[in-house]
Amino acid sequence: MSLDFEQQTVLITGGNRGLGRAFSKCLAAAGAEVIIHSSGRDNSGQELTQEIISEGGRAHNFPMQLEDGAKLISASLAKTSRLDAVVHSAGMVRDFSIGNLEQSDWDQVISLHLTAAYQLTKAVWSTFREQGFGRLVFISSAAGLYGNFGQANYAAAKMGLYGLCNTVAIEGEKHGISANTVAPWGATDMNRKQMNEDLRSRVRAEQVAPLVAYLCHPECQESGSLFEAGAGRFKKMRWESSRGLALNPETNPSIDDIASGWNELIDFSISEHPAHITDALARLLER
Repeated sequence: MSLDFEQQTVLITGGNRGLGRAFSKCLAAAGAEVIIHSSGRDNSGQELTQEIISEGGRAHNFPMQLEDGAKLISASLAKTSRLDAVVHSAGMVRDFSIGNLEQSDWDQVISLHLTAAYQLTKAVWSTFREQGFGRLVFISSAAGLYGNFGQANYAAAKMGLYGLCNTVAIEGEKHGISANTVAPWGATDMNRKQMNEDLRSRVRAEQVAPLVAYLCHPECQESGSLFEAGAGRFKKMRWESSRGLALNPETNPSIDDIASGWNELIDFSISEHPAHITDALARLLER
């Protein structure tokens, strides 16, 4: 089976380097017209665009700071007249332990990862609704899933993308708009100091790209999901809750009730997997 991307136009933020570059190359090789956003600090975006064109692909380079996602969406639509998918891969790190993390370091990371995702989504929403189709893929991180020393800002932004994704998926369902989040393990310039060469060779960015590409395709109906990918392995993640401590809902529990029932509260020998907010509430009320 060979999926056809010939009719698809995909915008990849941060599409000139690291994971974004791998996504751009993979989608272009599959036949998609790719819009490669880059910060414009160097010529890597233009060089990649020319490389893809020389290989018979279709690509455009948009070098601009991602301070206003609406401008990027407008420029992309002016160039190609259509957008089928947006992959938000642009990122940065400002790593400091929480006691040394300045407000400006927090703001910059949240802005580029999370605020930009909101701006891009809002700006492209009417286009997706009018055409009855759209795909959004937010690139998260293992730091968002598990936390990482010195990355409170980065982890908060990356996990925030999943919350945004879930709500966008709910609101977009009736319009044919899907949203998913991918937390990749991929060697990039940004994480060069954190990975030795052996690990880098095992978690290549190119290994993640096929999943991101598939999530952009009309055949893929998955939405509101979180995936972890790396080293040739692909996993769907989900929330798990302990069966929990059930106290009398007719009375107000005491602190001592919580303390004495703590082992039951945190026991995962029987667990549940709520699928959405109403499911989670129903499970609470049924006990």
